[in-house]
Amino acid sequence: MMTEPVTAAVPANIAEFIVAEVHRQTAEAALRAKVEAKIGECVSSAVDSAFRSYGDVGKQIEKAVAASLNIGDRIDVPAYGNMVMAVLRAKMDEVLGELVNNRLAAEMNDILSIAPKEVKLSAVVEAMIDDIDKHDRYGTYATCILEESEHVSGYWTIYLDPSSDVKKYDCALRISVTGEGAIYSLVCDRKDAKTTVVMGGMDTYQKMVFAAYCCGSKFIIDDPEPSTGIGDF
Repeated sequence: MMTEPVTAAVPANIAEFIVAEVHRQTAEAALRAKVEAKIGECVSSAVDSAFRSYGDVGKQIEKAVAASLNIGDRIDVPAYGNMVMAVLRAKMDEVLGELVNNRLAAEMNDILSIAPKEVKLSAVVEAMIDDIDKHDRYGTYATCILEESEHVSGYWTIYLDPSSDVKKYDCALRISVTGEGAIYSLVCDRKDAKTTVVMGGMDTYQKMVFAAYCCGSKFIIDDPEPSTGIGDF
């Protein structure tokens, strides 16, 4: 008596089942990791079973499993990645925003506490020299360069640095003022005050000028050749 050859039934609905389950369970964020792990176990088990089989039946089962698990692009994996990145960015914005706001508030309080109605060049130079360690620098000079504009009468640019013989564009502080004493440009430690959100640590003389710049204080060139000597001059 002839018997029918054993064939493997092709589970045509496995792909649909997986897609439905993934879409249903991944709606809950807390279960996503578990779902991914379980799907991995199912795939691994199916592949192992296919390789443990022999002959034509084994090949048929392997083909059936491969066909059934071919779910194509019906699971939107990129969308899941985009969601994770969006949550991460939001959290970073929350944390960094708080840090920046706190830092800005501290800087503004510091600035407002020392901002005068006017500030004199001689006072800024004096503050710069006061910060210098006299023991190591006795008998030397700080750098103070004044340049009057060749294009606009009364406009000046002042370059200040506690070190000696510093080239003007390497100076720690660059101040540009109008004929009325308004500071229209300020560069501190190579950072443009107009475009820098948080200036960071500054020496006392830099803070004086930065406060004047932020609060619209008048900058007065009371002495075009202020004393920059360190020690008994």
